[in-house]
Amino acid sequence: MVRVAGEVRRTTVSRLEQLRGCGELTGGHVDLAARALGVTARTVWRWLGDCPGPGRAGADGFRLSETDVEAYAFYRGNVSALARAREAVLEGDGTTAGAPVPEFLAEGWSDAASVTRRTLARAFEREMTPAERAAWKVGEEGRRAKNVYLRRPDAGRGQVWEMDHKQLPLLVLPPKGRPIMPWLTTVVDDGTRGLLGWALAVYPSSATVLTAMRMALVHEEGRSPFGAVPSRVRIDRGLEFAASAIEQVIGALCVTVHRLPAYMPFRKGKVERLNLTIEQTLIAQLPGFTGGPRDAAGRLYGPVGDSARDKAQAEEAGAGPMRIERLAERFAAWADWYNTQRAHRMLGGRTPTTAWLEDPGPVHRIDAERLRHLLLADTTRVVGKDGIRFNGLTYLAPEIQGRVGQSVEVRYMPHDDRQIEVYLGGAHLCTAYPSGQLTDEQADHWRTQQREEAERLGRERRAASRRARTVLAPMTGPGTPVPSKLVPRTAAAGHAGRSLDAALRAKASSSLLGLTPTLPAPEPTEIED
Repeated sequence: MVRVAGEVRRTTVSRLEQLRGCGELTGGHVDLAARALGVTARTVWRWLGDCPGPGRAGADGFRLSETDVEAYAFYRGNVSALARAREAVLEGDGTTAGAPVPEFLAEGWSDAASVTRRTLARAFEREMTPAERAAWKVGEEGRRAKNVYLRRPDAGRGQVWEMDHKQLPLLVLPPKGRPIMPWLTTVVDDGTRGLLGWALAVYPSSATVLTAMRMALVHEEGRSPFGAVPSRVRIDRGLEFAASAIEQVIGALCVTVHRLPAYMPFRKGKVERLNLTIEQTLIAQLPGFTGGPRDAAGRLYGPVGDSARDKAQAEEAGAGPMRIERLAERFAAWADWYNTQRAHRMLGGRTPTTAWLEDPGPVHRIDAERLRHLLLADTTRVVGKDGIRFNGLTYLAPEIQGRVGQSVEVRYMPHDDRQIEVYLGGAHLCTAYPSGQLTDEQADHWRTQQREEAERLGRERRAASRRARTVLAPMTGPGTPVPSKLVPRTAAAGHAGRSLDAALRAKASSSLLGLTPTLPAPEPTEIED
């Protein structure tokens, strides 16, 4: 049966009624209207007989009352339950499905007209939007699915970023421990849909975000045409993006941050759509995908189930989840394919790389060496006897000689153990390298620095000892403290009129306590003329 729009039907019926009022209505008019609307002539004659006029309540003349709308919300969009309750109130029973109809509905329906369930359903379809009906049936997710969103105009290349951080529905093996679901950070260019930067991690942290940002900021000639400093970045309210290290980088580069409201992923739709593409074209084909189909018992189909026993059996059989290092390799290959080969419908069939190269807009770049220290994660470590312990390795540098027990700031690039940057009091101290991976030249430089440091301290210690010959005698009574000088051997031996025994007594320990013995006055010596 063909359904005719209500306005078209009412217009046709109004015209036929006009012809009938003038006495000009014929069967030809009815047949003509029926063919035009795609219905039978009998249907048109029925419309003329049941056409709603003023004060009449035909099928199309029924209008929802405020109580009907409240009942739709109360019964969660179940029109059948609503119709039963409405009819029960009109019949005077007041109960439906063994329970009384709420009082506010019974009062509102007390003088309502009796209509069929189908009439009610048509009225709700006619007077309520799909988004309104979905809001009461499904909730906020259903309402958003029926909404029409305003699409932002595309920005120029490298001008606006969208960043996101999510846990992948995939089981992988970390370097240590049981299988886990890794976290992925992505940076997407608003204008070209290019995947500018990405990073995988075992757990979410600001270090992962910094790694993805570094890839998106640094321009490398042989790698890709991407790499520029944006003017704006859109992020959600994840704690990883609110870290002080992230705010410091964004603020130092004078990038405006647009922090989006919570639970509104559609506000950064480009990166959300990319995440869905990643899941559909890459993650769903890998062993350990947890979002696939399941059997009647809820067990996951595929090479690796998500139960503890399935994981153990898969590991014993050598068919367990892939290692996270292998996932990183697969993702790197996928990212290259996405940027250089996948045609994008919103780019007119072009790839993100082509769209970037064809955009004549300017890009702002900063030298990679200047960004090196800015885009490092930081932590605090204490210098130990064997060096700086970090991520299971011991790092050494000549500049940390003599700093055992001192706290220093360590800045590092996640997933890169080749070196760390050491800071003291906010100033760069040195670059430290793993002790087991030092070259012969670095080891010789370390030993030379160690020897020179020991010699320097020895010289300073001896100089300090010479300057400290004069000490202040302790106070043993009232009066002013008296300085006491330790008498060197040469002075004691050369003292006129003093015997060796007296010189030794002058150097005795009692002089160190401020009890300087009183020496007898030398006997007068006669001088011959």
